[in-house]
Amino acid sequence: MAELEKYFDGQKSWLDFLSNFNEEWKSSEFQKSLLNKLNNQIDIAKVIYFHIGENSLEWINKKIPALDNLTPLECLKTEKTTNRLKECLMRMK
Repeated sequence: MAELEKYFDGQKSWLDFLSNFNEEWKSSEFQKSLLNKLNNQIDIAKVIYFHIGENSLEWINKKIPALDNLTPLECLKTEKTTNRLKECLMRMK
């Protein structure tokens, strides 16, 4: 198990990271669908959309090895696994 959440160093790092993605969010119909699927967590939606683009709706339902084979949607069920997802997203290039 990778348990990336062990490396998540807090909300400040996430907010600093998130500030890089505000211009990418144009609030299109696609983005509204993504946001709805992610329980209106706009911070996570912005970063996923930036990294994955138009494949985001498919990606959030895929089992991701770096997330210990959870889907991004499954990660949103607890704070621990949400932090795992955030750490994973911060490590993506």
